[in-house]
Amino acid sequence: MVARTRTRLPLPGRGAAYVYDVYGPEDGVPMVLLHELGGSAKRWQEVVPPFAADHRVHAFDMRGHGDSDWASDYSHRLIADDVIVAMDALEISGAVVVGHSTGGNVALLVAMHRPDLVSRLVIEDVVPPAPRRRRSPGRPTRPLPHDWECIASLLVEATTYDPWMWEQLELLPMPTLIVAGGGNSHIPPEDLEKVARRIPQADLVHFDVGHFVHRNQPQEFADTVLAWLASLC
Repeated sequence: MVARTRTRLPLPGRGAAYVYDVYGPEDGVPMVLLHELGGSAKRWQEVVPPFAADHRVHAFDMRGHGDSDWASDYSHRLIADDVIVAMDALEISGAVVVGHSTGGNVALLVAMHRPDLVSRLVIEDVVPPAPRRRRSPGRPTRPLPHDWECIASLLVEATTYDPWMWEQLELLPMPTLIVAGGGNSHIPPEDLEKVARRIPQADLVHFDVGHFVHRNQPQEFADTVLAWLASLC
């Protein structure tokens, strides 16, 4: 087991607080983990041990998820701004930022708006900011551990073309690893190939285990990310 510290952080000027978990040595390379829609920081537990060997890992419960505050409004940009404020408050910069699915969209926005915070970017089976079929989710019939309005808002946004974000991909200055879940994922691998072609320093790796690569093959996922990071040194 890796020692965990769980902390509640009021976000200056945001009217909300984030809860996050910290693992690893205080002098480790900073790493930030951003979960998927409907998830929480707990989703990363299987890959934390290998990451925390040499990294100071911060896993956030994003707005509307886990133990972080709910809100009256949700968007990828709003959550990205939350993460930026949290990283500034925690004096995290030059971090390895890893985002899964919606967390990948948030990670991309953090990298686009504040590239000084991100030295390496890993996006796992992210919904690409390209034209896709728009989805309107139905309401759940049972209680959920997250804010349903958050899910509904972000799901519609994720399936809406964002031309600005698509254009910004080719301006990303940091090395980027794109992890594709393969044919068993609802994210078509060819969509992620298009994203990889737009990012100047992108590497693309394919798994064939579905959308939750880091949960279905945690050791293989961690090994792939760590080997890629080592190759950049």
